[in-house]
Amino acid sequence: MTAAPDRDLVAALRRSDLFAELPEEDVAELAAASHGVEVPAGEVLMAEGSPPDAFYVVLDGELEVSRRTEGADVLLNALGPGDLVGELGVAHGRPRSATVTARTDVRVQRIDAEVLDRLLAHPRAAKALLRATSGRLDREAGLLRQHQRMAALGALSAGLLHELNNPAAAVQRGASRLRALLAEETADAGPLHPLVGAVPVPDDPLDRSDAEAAVAAALRASAVEPGWDAPAALVRLGIDPASLSRTLADLPVEQRTTAVRELTRATEIRSLLDEVSTGAEYLSRIVSGVRPLAYSADQAVTEIDLPAALDQALVLLRHKTPPGVRVVTDYDPSTGSLQGWAADLAMVWTNLLDNALAAVGPEGTVTVRTTGTQDEVVVEVENTGPTVPPEVLARVFDAFYTTKPVGTGTGLGLATSLAVVAQRHKGRLTLTSADGVTRARVVLPRRP
Repeated sequence: MTAAPDRDLVAALRRSDLFAELPEEDVAELAAASHGVEVPAGEVLMAEGSPPDAFYVVLDGELEVSRRTEGADVLLNALGPGDLVGELGVAHGRPRSATVTARTDVRVQRIDAEVLDRLLAHPRAAKALLRATSGRLDREAGLLRQHQRMAALGALSAGLLHELNNPAAAVQRGASRLRALLAEETADAGPLHPLVGAVPVPDDPLDRSDAEAAVAAALRASAVEPGWDAPAALVRLGIDPASLSRTLADLPVEQRTTAVRELTRATEIRSLLDEVSTGAEYLSRIVSGVRPLAYSADQAVTEIDLPAALDQALVLLRHKTPPGVRVVTDYDPSTGSLQGWAADLAMVWTNLLDNALAAVGPEGTVTVRTTGTQDEVVVEVENTGPTVPPEVLARVFDAFYTTKPVGTGTGLGLATSLAVVAQRHKGRLTLTSADGVTRARVVLPRRP
């Protein structure tokens, strides 16, 4: 004789769609034939490749489902009370296709494999099972495709980065060498060079305009006609008009224009070298920012400078920053570094910043803030703009759910970010929105 099942257990089982519409006596029979299992946080409930001897109903706590793909664990799903796990392997009679691990302390009800045949005899239960499994398969297939696309893109990008990095470094070295040679040459380039830096360059536009007018007057009084831009160039060099007049007066008239032109030409060359050097440095920063993503297949746990990683993500998204949007960084000195998978976290920062820049509108502020304790670091990416409705907040981490226009969003950015933070790094990712401020908050352990 079968013992009467616990009423609370029957009620808990009926929270699952699979059992919700079964007759009461059938659910009671299932409850009596099953037994409870408690899984501590971090323990494995089912291992990938293990035999399908039972399936489970989650009663309390959270489970995460992951699969080993191309050397990396990809988070496929997170399960909570009322969810089923393991029923696909039982239905197909195949080894487990994924590993299920307890994210928190979990209580599940184990139901043996042969019970599934009895469930499928009920049309409503069969329909609920089909609906649940098809949705799960869609989600898992999408996440795996995204992971494979990222791996393929990384392999292609690695070669491109190598080709970009070499000329960028060569340009940087060449600009530095040319600047040094120019400094050596202009140190003794003429009688006007000792005047450089005699007075500070005015910051105020009106003061700068007055200084340029004074220099222009000194040049005219000395019979010098070097061109309309010479006064501005001489002011940028910090040349005092009175000293300029005295020095030019000591030179033969026919040499004065040549002396001024040589000095302003050297200034123009130095300015162009600065532009070339700045462009090469910016290109190198882009390469540095993309490199972790390109070599993601080869990555291991490394020490990550968190502020530097966030700055690299900002560099990569500079082209997406509207002209009226202000980007503010507020890095607490206690932030420091953490251990983790650099490419995965780089993808998280890029996704969060991309969402913030898309949501802020043509004007507003995006703030990147960090804090740290001995054991954890916290990253907050917040943006001003319209408050996100509660019904949208409830679904932002669902795979394929997106509020972006067609063609600009895949619905996998936040789902993938949650997988990286929660599954790979054992951290937490939340999104809140109130009073015109939307905030994504990431909490990561320093040692995952």
